[in-house]
This record gives sequence, C-alpha cells and structure tokens, in this order.
Amino acid sequence: MNLEGLLHHGNILVKELAEGINCGGLSFEESEGQILQFLYQIGQALEEQVVAGLKEPTTENRTRVNGKIAVFDGRRPLRFRSRFGGQTVILRRCYKYNDEPGGWYPMDEKLGLDRCLGYSPLMSYLIASFGASEPYGRASQLLSEALGFTLSATAIQRNTEATGQRIGDNPHQLISASKAQEGCEVMVVEVDGTISPQITEKQGVSGRESLKLPTEWKQCNVAVIEKYRQGKPFDRWIGARYGKQQEFEPYVGRAAIAMGQHTAAKVVFLADGAHANWELQSTNFPGAVAILDFYHASEHLGDFCSLLSDQRKAAGIYARWRHMLLEGQNLQVIQEMRRRAERISDRHAAIGQINYFRNNVNRMDYESYKQQGFPIGSGLVEGSCKFIVAKRFKGSGMRWKRQDNSRVLRARLEKLNGNLHKYFKPSPQNWLPYSAAA
Repeated sequence: MNLEGLLHHGNILVKELAEGINCGGLSFEESEGQILQFLYQIGQALEEQVVAGLKEPTTENRTRVNGKIAVFDGRRPLRFRSRFGGQTVILRRCYKYNDEPGGWYPMDEKLGLDRCLGYSPLMSYLIASFGASEPYGRASQLLSEALGFTLSATAIQRNTEATGQRIGDNPHQLISASKAQEGCEVMVVEVDGTISPQITEKQGVSGRESLKLPTEWKQCNVAVIEKYRQGKPFDRWIGARYGKQQEFEPYVGRAAIAMGQHTAAKVVFLADGAHANWELQSTNFPGAVAILDFYHASEHLGDFCSLLSDQRKAAGIYARWRHMLLEGQNLQVIQEMRRRAERISDRHAAIGQINYFRNNVNRMDYESYKQQGFPIGSGLVEGSCKFIVAKRFKGSGMRWKRQDNSRVLRARLEKLNGNLHKYFKPSPQNWLPYSAAA
C-alpha cells in the first residue's frame, strides 16, 4: 500500500478501533498495538520514499578513491532492515578497484550503511546499545519487545562486536577536543582493577574448537576522571582496557590530558594501596594530591584487629582507630598498632599490616581532604568496575574470546560516555573524478 492509501486507511482504522472498544470486543491496549503496527507501516513507506529520492554521490564511470582507481561495474541492490521493521532496498552504483580485490559503494558511504551489517544506522545504534548493555540473549528479548518485531541474539552479537571493532582506545580520539579547554577547580582521577573470564588463546586453534580451551581470568583496569566546579562534579569520563599495567598508565595519562588536566586548578589521585597505582600516579600525576582510599584502609585496620587475642575488645579498638584516621591521627594509630603487635602471635602478619599504613601515611590526611571537599573513597571507580565489567562480562557461564571481549568493552564504554551514536554517522572516503585526479 502506498503512502496515500495508508493515510486513507488511518481514518478507517480510527473508527474501527473506537467501535471495537465501545462494544467491549477490544481493549485499549490491543488498540494501541494496532496503532503501533500502522505507524510502522507509515514509517516504512516514508523511508522508502526518502530512499527513492536520493541521488548518487557520483555518476562518473571512473574515479580515484583515496588514490586507488575504481571503475563503474553496474548497479546492484542493497537491502537493509529499518527501524520500522521492514526491509528497504536501494539500487546503487558499484565500482571495482583495478588490480586489487574489493570495491567502492558511494551510496553506502553517503548513508553510513557501509558499517551497519544489513541494518539502518539507527537500528545498528540501537542494537549496539543493547548488546553493550546486556547479554545477547537478554538484549534480543528486551530490544524485540521495545521495537515490536524480533531481532536475533546473533544479529545483536555481530553488530555490537563490529561496532566495537571500529572504536579505538586512544583517549585523544575518544574524548571531544572541547573538553580539554574547559577548566575546573578540581580534577579527580580514580583507578582500580578487576578480572573477567576469557578463553585461553592457543595458536592454530579457532572457531568452535577454541571454546573447548580452558578459561583464564584476565585483568581489566578501570579509570574514572571527574571534573568539579563549586564542589560538584559536572563532567565525567570512564575508561577501561585489558592488558598490562604498563599499557594502562599512558592510557590514563592521555585521558587526563584530553579531559583538561592542564586547565585544572588542582588534581586529586585516588586509589587503593596497590603499588602499581602509585607508580601510575608518580609518573602521570606527580603534582596531584594523592589519597589512599579510606575504605581500603579501613579493611586493613579490620585485618589487623582480627589478629588481636581478645576479639571482644577488637571491635571497639577498630571503631576507635577508624575514627582517629578520619580525624587525621594517622601517626597515633600506627604507634598504637606497634604496641599491640608485640602481643600478637602472628607477628609477621601484624607487621605486614603496620607497614601498609607506614607506606601510605602521606596519603591518609583524611581530615584535611574532607575540609577541602575532596573525596576520600574510591567507590565511584569500584562501582564502575562492577557495572562496566562484572555486570556485562562475568555473568553465569560467560566466557569470552579476548578480541570479542575488548570490542564489546569499547562499545560499552562509548555508550556510557554518551558517544556511541557518532560511530553510525557517514564517513565517506575521499574521491575525485579520474580525469580531474589525473
């Protein structure tokens, strides 16, 4: 049915639905479902008319595309599924490259369809958004219910991973250049790490055979950068990557620069007691206010108190020492721990806990930090570890190939940072008519 016929049918549908509800043979919910299906038909018809009115970017028989010669090779159909559930067909010009495989499809690039695997850009964006947020089966169910037509888990997986493949992990490319120019009173950098299950990589083993390989738990490092003005956060960026700590350090450093570290009046670096975190801080943020996560310090206090012989008094001692840390009495707490360590049977463990506080004493001035309005707990980045990695990649029975894991992680991060939409905008290659280029 053409658009004019559909609009005429709309008037008839309104009367039929009203009569059905009045007679009691139709619920209002059922009428809404029929209206939605009608709107899908309208939308599909409109999209097909838009496509019918499109003009080819070029009608040249021979062009140069990024320096390669491309020769017209006829017109072929391109089919894609739209947001309205129907299949749209474009008959567009196709070009073959001289002396090498592959070709060029200028209409595909004009519309951004060259990166959407059989779906429209809006549909591909929705698929990647759901696929980056939920397990593929669950994403299929939720998205199908929201759209009103079925999408398979396989389609969601293919599109999500293909989207992640196009996303790099260089913060200078991921973060808008305008953010570097926007000053702030305080920039807070938090880092932490977690693990997720990945299939062991073995040379020569791929496909279904690789699924039989054992599971390895791989480290994923996470960073959160927040900018504060008048004591309140107004901008945030979340980053994460699998790999070695040595690779994570410059990643965080570049992200802070891209977020405007040079325009921040003060930088705060907040992390737990892992030695690698403070190496990262000394390398990339040497002038920052270094803060040991207070809740991590509290856990170590609890570990020390669990060594005390009189556990009835241990809870009271722990509460008093924890309060003293908040009041800035770090040295006094360490001194009292030393005295009690003399009466602990597991002296080695006790000294280990004391050394933890001695090594971090300059990062534990919590009273001063609170007075300046600085955060003292890394709950934001710890929560991000759970939300970004655990929620999506550590579900029951989940195992990932590292390449797929990294691709979906990048798509997930761009979704959370509000940038995923830009990967579905057209990005045509540079081309010239062959005669002009010659």
